[in-house]
Amino acid sequence: MRREISATIEGREVTVVVEPSAEGGWQVSLDGQPARDIDAVEIRPGTWSLLCDGHSLVVDLDRRPQGDAILYAGIESKVELVDARRRRLFQASGHASRQVASGEIILAPIAGKVVKLLVTAGDEVAAGQGVAVLEAMKMENEIRADRGGLVETVHARPGQSVDAQEPLLTLK
Repeated sequence: MRREISATIEGREVTVVVEPSAEGGWQVSLDGQPARDIDAVEIRPGTWSLLCDGHSLVVDLDRRPQGDAILYAGIESKVELVDARRRRLFQASGHASRQVASGEIILAPIAGKVVKLLVTAGDEVAAGQGVAVLEAMKMENEIRADRGGLVETVHARPGQSVDAQEPLLTLK
């Protein structure tokens, strides 16, 4: 199955396309340029063993509340991995977040159904904390707060369908 990912590593954005190769591994291209065939095996959640041109690599994807990081050969790099279609849709909307006088509005990044709200009005949330779960295309996606704050208003309810960029909750 072909997968297109927008990866921002240390501030540089790269489009990564990963698809199965005829040899049973994966064909990877970066910004439209074929990279190489890669054989990848997930050792444990977030840790991958890669075989690239006969070289063995172990790469860790470390998910953290303050932002994800890739660890390779003792070097840590901040990374943001997002479905490239979702990134293009988000950018086409003209804004990454919306500010109002009372605080930050957390918007639905995609259209879907609210499966669960993880917070209620009055709750304190930390940056990176999950605040809601949306179901889209039969997949559940946890929505996280970009910054910490107090939940001022909850705009959605479980079972409700929301469009992309529709408000889920407001932080103050």
